[in-house]
Amino acid sequence: MVDFLGGREMLASYEREVRASGLRERLLDKGREHLAAVGGSGHSLGAIGYTEGTYLYAVLRHVRPQVAVETGVANGFSTAFSLLALERNGEGHLHSVDLPREVGRDYDPGTFYEGEGRAGIPSGSEPGWLIPPELKERWTLILGRSQDELPSLLDRLGMIDSFMHDSEHSFDCMWFEFNEAWPHLREGGVLLSDDVNSTEAFPRFVREQGRRPTRLARGMALLQK
Repeated sequence: MVDFLGGREMLASYEREVRASGLRERLLDKGREHLAAVGGSGHSLGAIGYTEGTYLYAVLRHVRPQVAVETGVANGFSTAFSLLALERNGEGHLHSVDLPREVGRDYDPGTFYEGEGRAGIPSGSEPGWLIPPELKERWTLILGRSQDELPSLLDRLGMIDSFMHDSEHSFDCMWFEFNEAWPHLREGGVLLSDDVNSTEAFPRFVREQGRRPTRLARGMALLQK
């Protein structure tokens, strides 16, 4: 991670930016709201850790994507860090694909990939509800399954600068998304993924591409094209 950013001081400067933004405290408050709304339902916030969020912020500050794509928004925890990076960059736009699981709502069998997680948004909420409103200016949300929406989105965008997988961490979902996004990434662009240890999808994809991944924190890693 440090080598990717160009030195420890660069990482430290990005960490200071996140602390100064107040985003962590705002997300903590929203996390308590989520617990009060869905506690006992068996659904989680679906959030990456604050360390992972800061590292995601640092990567996007460093890469400075004009066109960023992600899958998986849920309550909007990791999306908030991405949008904070774009705001600080003063450029770029994030396109997100998400099929939220609303707590208390029934879904038809097959709606989600087999092996989907238990992240849930409170009843009546929209995906990304905890994102500070002032960060949403550089954001487009597309509702639907990634297998339905991601290919057409990538075709419309053409070349992209970054891709982040943070939707269902099943092999089928991860494998599909990696292979859809990679051809659209520019040279030097980055493919990021959370929960890379959850299935063989990321290690297998890395081997097929013949490239060395960069470990960010715990289960998060990136692959630069």
